[in-house]
Amino acid sequence: MNGTDLTAVQVWFDQDSFGEEAFRRRMKSYAIEASLLWKGINHILVFPEFFATFLYPSFRRLSFEETTAKTLTKYAVKNMGLSFNPFKKAFLRDALEIEAYYHDVFESMAKEFGTYLLAPSILLPVVDTESEKGRFIRDGKLYNLAYFFNPSGKVVAKAFKHNLTKAESSIIFSRGEQEHNVVHTEIGVIGIAICYDMFFQSEIEKLDAAGCETVLVPSCNFAFWKGRLSGSTQERIWFRDGPIKASSGREKIRYLINPMATGIVGRDRAQGRSSIWCRGRALAVAREFDREEILNFTT
Repeated sequence: MNGTDLTAVQVWFDQDSFGEEAFRRRMKSYAIEASLLWKGINHILVFPEFFATFLYPSFRRLSFEETTAKTLTKYAVKNMGLSFNPFKKAFLRDALEIEAYYHDVFESMAKEFGTYLLAPSILLPVVDTESEKGRFIRDGKLYNLAYFFNPSGKVVAKAFKHNLTKAESSIIFSRGEQEHNVVHTEIGVIGIAICYDMFFQSEIEKLDAAGCETVLVPSCNFAFWKGRLSGSTQERIWFRDGPIKASSGREKIRYLINPMATGIVGRDRAQGRSSIWCRGRALAVAREFDREEILNFTT
């Protein structure tokens, strides 16, 4: 993977980030800024986890509430009323529209900038296309998943989150249990571990055994980055038990890219410092934990 730019996009999001034109414009601005840092022949541009899910309430012109949970609950109730499991029905109802927009935004960027691109993960069902059916939802499950595009703008993989947090389980996410999140590309074998998956050694061991040289870890963490946790801080435990452990002493894994979303939803704050690693050593770390930044390292 020599001569490849490894790029982590640390986004900032708030109420004004998710209008149809605003979101497209903002995502493209990150790609423009990243491209100015590129020195390699090939590029891997990686966005964080989950924040694209707020496209759902935005498309219904709903304002953010006090918390993430209340914002998504308001969207579900407004969209479907007080029916049985309004969450799932509401998201499935809008899924084809949201997926088409999400796909178009990041397909266009991958092609325009000639880059491999991991789009931000988002709450979606599996959407497929068949000549007679057209676009359709394959099953009624909702996943935390991300599309991985090649420089021609083709989706070469859909990566699923395997291990869910308590908050995700309560919002009716399903586990992507059967997906291996390994992508064979012209520039090497790439693995994808969505956020919490990075902290499970079984997940990293599978990616290493599959021959992944680079692992992409999109993340979004609604917790105080400098807050106390288990006798230490969120930041120290994140780096120690996450990217350092995941990229150290492996047979094949060499590089790890961990972009983190920062932003605000009512009282909830997403915080974190994005980072790029090589065999347990930091190659680039974001300066701040509560604002946008682009990190790049050329192999």
